[in-house]
Amino acid sequence: MKKVIVILVILGIIFGIYYFTKSYKTGNQSSITQTSTTTNTQVQTPATTPTNTGANTTVPTKKIYNVSIINFSFNPATLNINKGDTVVWTNNDSAPHTIKSDNLSNLSGPTMSKGQIYSFTFNDTGTFNYHCAIHPMMKANIIVK
Repeated sequence: MKKVIVILVILGIIFGIYYFTKSYKTGNQSSITQTSTTTNTQVQTPATTPTNTGANTTVPTKKIYNVSIINFSFNPATLNINKGDTVVWTNNDSAPHTIKSDNLSNLSGPTMSKGQIYSFTFNDTGTFNYHCAIHPMMKANIIVK
């Protein structure tokens, strides 16, 4: 009886390692990077200089904001941005994570392995709560003005 239990435990561990390893291998960069209006090949610190149109008005520059996924949390957990800005999530954890909106149907990223990114441009105003579909206790929000 003890041998059967030991064998079942070993098989369970092997299956768990296989499943966990397989989830890392299935994602690729082209399916991870997504934006609704632009494609970002490099992540930059948010721009702060407005664009001068030549008239007496200035048009704010669209910004790119970074959210780090680390220690099973989103950092920052709350982010204030403007309409048209892009948020780029980078998975810095060893575990896989996703981005899944609570109230915005097209904000739903694939499973990201360590080092992979997902980006989304917010074209609507409002408060958008999101979480990791794999780890539902991971929650954050984006406030778009």
